[in-house]
Amino acid sequence: MNSYQIRVFLALFLLISLTGCVDGVKEVDNNKMVLWYGTPAKKWTDAFPLGNGQLGAMCYGGSDVERYQLNEKTLWAGSPSNPYAKDYNAKLKKIQQLILDGKIVEANEYGLQNMTAAPTSFRSYEPLADLLIAFDKRDSVQNYKRELDLSKAVHKVSYSSSGTDIISESFISAIDNTLYIRIAAKGKEKINCSIGLERAKDAVIKALPNGILHMDGQIVDIEAPMARDENAGGSGAGGEHMRFAARVKSEVTGGSIEPMGDKLVVKDADEIIIKLTAATDYNLSKLNFDANIDPAALADGILKNSIATTWEESRQAHVEDHRNMFERVALDLGSSPKDSLPTDQRLLAYKKEANDPGLEAQLFQFGRYLLLGSSRSNAILPANLQGIWSERMWAPWEADYHLNVNLQMNYWPADVTNIPETLDPLVNWFEGIAETSKPLAKEMYGSDGWFSHHASNPFGRVTPSASTFSSQFSNGVLDALPGAWMTMNLWDHYEFSQDKEFLKNRLYPLLSGASEFILDVLVADADGVLHYMPSSSPENQYKDLATGEMMRITSTSTYHLSIIQAVFNATLEAASILEVGQEQRDRILKAQAALPSFPIDPDNGRLMEWREPLQEKEPGHRHLSHLLGVHPFNLITDETPEIYEAARKSLEWREKNGQGGMGWAYAHALLMHARLLEGEKAHKSVVTLLSRGRKNSLMNTIGPFQIDGNLGATAGIAEMLIQSHKKDADGNFIIHLLPAIPTAWSQGKVSGLKARGNFEVDMEWSNGELTSASLFSKNGGSCSVRVGDKIMKVTLKAAEKIKLEP
Repeated sequence: MNSYQIRVFLALFLLISLTGCVDGVKEVDNNKMVLWYGTPAKKWTDAFPLGNGQLGAMCYGGSDVERYQLNEKTLWAGSPSNPYAKDYNAKLKKIQQLILDGKIVEANEYGLQNMTAAPTSFRSYEPLADLLIAFDKRDSVQNYKRELDLSKAVHKVSYSSSGTDIISESFISAIDNTLYIRIAAKGKEKINCSIGLERAKDAVIKALPNGILHMDGQIVDIEAPMARDENAGGSGAGGEHMRFAARVKSEVTGGSIEPMGDKLVVKDADEIIIKLTAATDYNLSKLNFDANIDPAALADGILKNSIATTWEESRQAHVEDHRNMFERVALDLGSSPKDSLPTDQRLLAYKKEANDPGLEAQLFQFGRYLLLGSSRSNAILPANLQGIWSERMWAPWEADYHLNVNLQMNYWPADVTNIPETLDPLVNWFEGIAETSKPLAKEMYGSDGWFSHHASNPFGRVTPSASTFSSQFSNGVLDALPGAWMTMNLWDHYEFSQDKEFLKNRLYPLLSGASEFILDVLVADADGVLHYMPSSSPENQYKDLATGEMMRITSTSTYHLSIIQAVFNATLEAASILEVGQEQRDRILKAQAALPSFPIDPDNGRLMEWREPLQEKEPGHRHLSHLLGVHPFNLITDETPEIYEAARKSLEWREKNGQGGMGWAYAHALLMHARLLEGEKAHKSVVTLLSRGRKNSLMNTIGPFQIDGNLGATAGIAEMLIQSHKKDADGNFIIHLLPAIPTAWSQGKVSGLKARGNFEVDMEWSNGELTSASLFSKNGGSCSVRVGDKIMKVTLKAAEKIKLEP
């Protein structure tokens, strides 16, 4: 430890106490929060996303046709479906016995032939419509610029034509659940355009007097082979399903607006203000569409309220609402001449030379922006694979809720980057999933708990799901613990917030039910060791030693062992805090004593994915499922050095063989390196995320766009700056400052990051070493602060802020 670090911690004995609340916005350099381009978007991924958690828009910024591709979070094709094989529980016991007898190939064949059911999957999240504003042809366009201000959540387009300046602004208000657009002309040229909605199917669009557009529709699902179906095993019953509506009100200044066909025509206007909203008949309490809900009436009511407010009032309220959350955290990693470049040119320069810490800070904040835009307290459903933004009628992977890493990753930034409100729709939906599964848990597994397999949707799918019968077995049947894993995001939220009411009323029932399910499905072998079976490690395969066949089926993969131990530990701690559940606590402790340990390969010292040292089909597989003990769980830390080193070697082996291929996979590697305190390797993952796949946009396009790659990157950057998953001997959280800082970030400052225990942290550093830090405690409490290898205990009163001065 150097002399500087010693001085920092000697200063802990001379804490300067300040009282006050730091829940407000931070000082933010707004120029660093603006993404901008000198040309309109040519592709969907080049457009700018706006969202309020419920409505989403991708804004192209065209000067000839301005396109807003629209989404409404609850608009899904399909209907509820939870198929499973007849006599599932008896067949489960049969396959478990085959595994216990060492008949792996027979077990696999039996499962493929007997444990699947149609439809193997479900239908897709659908786009709402396109709002198209088609301008009369202009002679030329000069000085074009489009931008997105992340700190305000406002999209702006500006250009000049024939001596007239055209300025367009748009935002989506969470207060009003409305998309607002204002287009103004300053000069002799007037605005002449048409305004229309377009949707590929299932909708009727009408233009009405007084600048009104109506779109009313109902999704009609047609079964294959008459209609497209992305899933060979079927996607559910056809029929008339979800109803939806959109409403548009357009007002002009200095001109006229009239209906013409299914569009509105604007002539000679100085200004246009457009307000758009939408609704469906989805009912979260039923996890289904509901004939008692009238989406047209809902949309009419929302629009009526929006019409009653002025553009200026709505914009000001929206910006204040967004800034209140977004600007809680400010990150400055340094400046460079590249700060002034358009975003596409900046990305191109980064690919040639990854020396732009300001762009990396933008990537961090862009993830926070996307999470706020796709998941807020007002939203009905959580962020899906695409967040909220999707243009395809059949989205990649249906834009579903993947619970074997993707949905978890979506919410990893929520607490640490100080936007916990984004978790609200996740908790609301997830409670419904657990409740839906309880009778199925009894029927299929003989359990009094609850469960969910790896792919779900707004209609409460919890049974095995995949595109084909084969993958329904290998990806679905072999993994009934993703729901249990999902509870750990909520446990993290409790550790950050220390909200005991949340723990008691919402989280503990989920944890207890997940643990009950696990206790009920564990199977003892001849030696009394408890196993989860049939098991797998998501999407990876191994070569069977006896036959040479590539297999997924196994017993107690390291992935499942990690989930079981993490959920058991959280349930035990929650029950202890609440002083409840003694009988279940005793059973958990007994089960934990009988579980196998983490397997380490005796030949190479790597943490193994399966119980035996088996040959992987893909040594560089994208999933890092066997390393969950490192992240997101706290099962493997530097306090368990042998397993910690084994995990490090396993990650090194994965990456040596090409791990990645998807944005979320690189993001998870980033998080792993941060937890392993490998700052340079973590930064290399940041470089990969920014330079591979992204052409003109910060949106993750390593593979098709999925929001998890962006949100995982944000969580990973936060994890490089602060960690708090470990506890000291007194049971208090250890707040580790700058645990994985790379040389590329030799100086910087950050404010507003959260640590477990409900602490808020501000800090600055230079030459890779801390120069100042402060802690704020909302509730009061004790923690330990770590810098380098030195740890010091700190106690704060409620609403107290302490500064640590070198």
